[in-house]
Amino acid sequence: MRSPLASAVFDAALREPGRDALVFGGRAVSYGELASRVRATAGLLASRGVVPGDRVVLPAAAAPEFVYGYLACHALGAASVPIDSRLPAAGLAQIVERIRPRLVLALSELDSRAPERDALADVDPDDVADVLFTTGTTGSAKGVMQTHRNILAFARGRNAAVGASPDDRVLIPLPLNHGFALGRLRATLLAGGTVLLASGFLPDEVLGAFERSGANALCCVPAGLAVLFRLTGDALGEHAGRLAYLETATAPLSDELKARLLALLPGTRLYNSYGLTETTSTIAFVDLRAAPDKRASVGRPVPGVEISVIDGQVRVRGEHVMKGYYGEVERTREVLVDGWLVTNDLGALDADGYLHLTGRRDDLINVGGLKVSPLEVENALKRHPGVLDCACVGVVDPAGLSGESVKAFLVAADGAPRPEPAELSAFLRRSLEQYKIPGQFAWVDALPRTPLGKLQRATLKAS
Repeated sequence: MRSPLASAVFDAALREPGRDALVFGGRAVSYGELASRVRATAGLLASRGVVPGDRVVLPAAAAPEFVYGYLACHALGAASVPIDSRLPAAGLAQIVERIRPRLVLALSELDSRAPERDALADVDPDDVADVLFTTGTTGSAKGVMQTHRNILAFARGRNAAVGASPDDRVLIPLPLNHGFALGRLRATLLAGGTVLLASGFLPDEVLGAFERSGANALCCVPAGLAVLFRLTGDALGEHAGRLAYLETATAPLSDELKARLLALLPGTRLYNSYGLTETTSTIAFVDLRAAPDKRASVGRPVPGVEISVIDGQVRVRGEHVMKGYYGEVERTREVLVDGWLVTNDLGALDADGYLHLTGRRDDLINVGGLKVSPLEVENALKRHPGVLDCACVGVVDPAGLSGESVKAFLVAADGAPRPEPAELSAFLRRSLEQYKIPGQFAWVDALPRTPLGKLQRATLKAS
């Protein structure tokens, strides 16, 4: 077979060469131009020795040039390795040492006018198409190998779940070296739609895209939505008539954000979703409007995906599951067991097959032999009007009685007085057992998070 992603772009260029494929900074790149630029970039890579099976490191900036290089790798049968375009030299050196790529390219090199290469390389569906490094919330990033089969299975499942069409103009204001954003780029191009690239969740870029670029779909993360609401109030609601659907993922969506989105966007399909880099992005969706009694869940698996929960631990099986971790055979064996991906997530499936997450295995706090899920305590704390955001970690019990105790890091709500520890403890006793009540409370200006809003608990534990 040929690369399904590159083939889809070339086929779209033959059918509708003038249709917009990419929009960035007010400039549109048609499918015809995209195909031409991908062929030219493939010619450049081939002239520099890239052959099937090689790895090519690319700076994943929100720019058409990255997309040219990314698709050119697929067309040649090479594996792309998208990295944060702002990655420090030391971080890049670590990736190069692990990956041993044929090339490490700068963004300027991907604006190629080299002779076009027409031939698409033959690939096996299980050949590695991409190596994506996880965000490393624990400080231990892994190179996840995603195959052509993985990418096609994800795109089909996602597009079916959200009702994607060639008329979609999807705004992606997120880093393209992460699975959520890159997955939406892939899925939209495979559907023949238009990708609107934005270099961050800046209010003018996000809100302006509806007026200037005709955006009618938005992929975002809860942290980005929170920033947008804080800076612009309810301005997103002014575009409700244009917005067909909105997807959010990568971190829990608070009840407050769910309620605000439902109120502001009455005609918009609102999807909360669940997935991992190891499952080639999202594998489960819940429509917040169509399934009001399931809003506390992260969704039901898409066709072709099986989710099971054994001893509280979430497992996944299907064509979405990665090939493994690059260069880490033992680590791969630990998580790929009898055809299942054993995740680090804890949860439960309800009678209708919806997944409800309760935390992560390595985040559990051991209080005198009793296990405490930080997520449960955090959700309770967030219901206090004086708490905007919070995170809980396990620390050594200062009294030396229970091994660990719970410590809560709190961000104060705007304009609200900071409640005293005694008030917070009394508030929590209404819904939590005594051993789950934090023994320490610390106020901070902000919580440490990755660019996609994932909480970095390891940083808090070290503080």
